Amino acid sequence: MKIPFKRDNTNMVGRIARWGLVVLVGSLGAWFQVHAEFYKYTDKAGKTYYVDEIWKVPEEYRGQVGRFREKYDHLPEDQKAQMFEADQNRQRILEIEQQQQNEMHLQDLRQRQESERIRQAENATQQQLKAMETKVTIANNQILVPAAFTNSGLETTAQLVMDTGATHTVLYRPVADQLNIFTLAKGKSKIAGGQSVHSELGKVDSMRIGPITARDFAVVILSFEGNTPAYGGLLGMDFLSRVEYNIDYDNSVIRWKLRSR
Repeated sequence: MKIPFKRDNTNMVGRIARWGLVVLVGSLGAWFQVHAEFYKYTDKAGKTYYVDEIWKVPEEYRGQVGRFREKYDHLPEDQKAQMFEADQNRQRILEIEQQQQNEMHLQDLRQRQESERIRQAENATQQQLKAMETKVTIANNQILVPAAFTNSGLETTAQLVMDTGATHTVLYRPVADQLNIFTLAKGKSKIAGGQSVHSELGKVDSMRIGPITARDFAVVILSFEGNTPAYGGLLGMDFLSRVEYNIDYDNSVIRWKLRSR
């Protein structure tokens, strides 16, 4: 009597499952072997290190550690070492190139900053020079300088002829009347040509020419018979001797500087 053969499907399924598990474990092992990890960090001296375990990274550098998967573990040891060294060399070259680029950027930034500093300094110098300039009128061998006067709350402006031959600054009567200047003394003054004329001595609270202000400034007041000149007076040596100045005839300006004591 033959006993019918009965396939043990249960055992077969178990064996297949076990073999599948073995294959899966083997595959995972192979995957982890191919995709092993390594870690990269750079010390304070700028030197870069590569290690295969996180605990090999000093604790002070773990915050900056980079985690990478090694792509050469499937190669023989000698080839893997060569490829790894080649990768490190390439990485070092890239880091050197990056450092050089950073240094070039820093140098370019320093140059731009220095250029900007020089430009600002030049602008500041030009502004200072501009502030020390007075626009004048040059005509008929005369230099007419604008002057601003204040006295007893009154203000006026006048064009004064720069006159290095005049000992005192002179205001003609129409200008003096606008300022209500009090007469301190009376006398005579010589004018061009040696002629003597009646004059008065007075004082203004201030006379400003360009950036320079002279306070409690004495002036000589002259009256004329007939037509009064178109300008308001003479700028004399009592003011000019206090300052240094340069006349720019091309641009019709005077550049002032206080005389060093």
